[in-house]
Amino acid sequence: MAAITGTKKAAMLLMSLDPASASELLSVVKPDTATEIATEMAYLNGTGAEEAEQSSHHIIQEFSTLLTGGEQDWGLGFVKQMLESAMGSERSAKAFEEVKQRLDYRDPFASIRGANLYEVAAALEGEPPQVLSLVLAELPAKAAAELLGLLEDEERNEVIRGMAGATNVSIEAKVRVASVIKERLTELRKGGGSAGGGNLREQQIRKVSVLLRGLPLETRNTMTANIKEQDAETGALVMKMMVTWEDIIAIDGRALQEALRQADPRKLALAMLNIDQRTADKIKTNMSESGRNMVYEESLLISTPKAKDITEAREMLLADLRELNEAGMLEFEGDD
Repeated sequence: MAAITGTKKAAMLLMSLDPASASELLSVVKPDTATEIATEMAYLNGTGAEEAEQSSHHIIQEFSTLLTGGEQDWGLGFVKQMLESAMGSERSAKAFEEVKQRLDYRDPFASIRGANLYEVAAALEGEPPQVLSLVLAELPAKAAAELLGLLEDEERNEVIRGMAGATNVSIEAKVRVASVIKERLTELRKGGGSAGGGNLREQQIRKVSVLLRGLPLETRNTMTANIKEQDAETGALVMKMMVTWEDIIAIDGRALQEALRQADPRKLALAMLNIDQRTADKIKTNMSESGRNMVYEESLLISTPKAKDITEAREMLLADLRELNEAGMLEFEGDD
């Protein structure tokens, strides 16, 4: 086991104290030393117990919890507050920027490793194989393997070759690449709007959903299960967005016929109100003549439909299609 440095010992000690006491002790050391200790505190909080030498840090945290009645959040937000208490706002601002810079150079990909699989996949969308190779090489083996599974065969082979033959990459290059990916992750989490309709997060999840639905069922189920383990809400949204109303025109006829046979004629008549001609033709050509007649008769009885009722009717048809998709019974044109 490697010896624990004095800076790390000081950081571990401060993390065992309440915030006020930690700030007071930090205020009596030199600014450079305070910055080093603050950086170590943020690093220990972000990396957890990956190294054996950090086990004592978690013992101290458990003891601190018993004394204070709760966990302390030693992330960057608290480190910033602690520096302000110890140094004042003007000096602490400079020190905090230095803490962030030191963290970036120490481990540029630390926060990326903790992101959800769909987030990382979406953030890497459109990047060249060289960048993908660098990022995947910095991720845990399991996450890297899952992300490789989302790539096309040719691109996957290029990335694997890049990972296998990678030479030493400068820390500056790693910091630049990690910075771009982290900015994209931040945008995803904010869910900012875009001109294309819907928010950015949903658009990126949709991209991942389309990638996943084209994989073999066993592979897809493994990956979606991993996403659900990390974030149940996101996992459910990924599954939902594998089949949207716009996908109907791309669904293989046999599976669509099965879903249409189960549909209530009145609900189907509501669902088909105001739809584009291509989707209408796709649905009609996959219905029996008697089914089309029943839907037509029901449509004549609809006088003042509400938008909410139309949306609900479409969701009922989509629910049946999603069940077939989960069972591996849907095929989409263009997913091969």
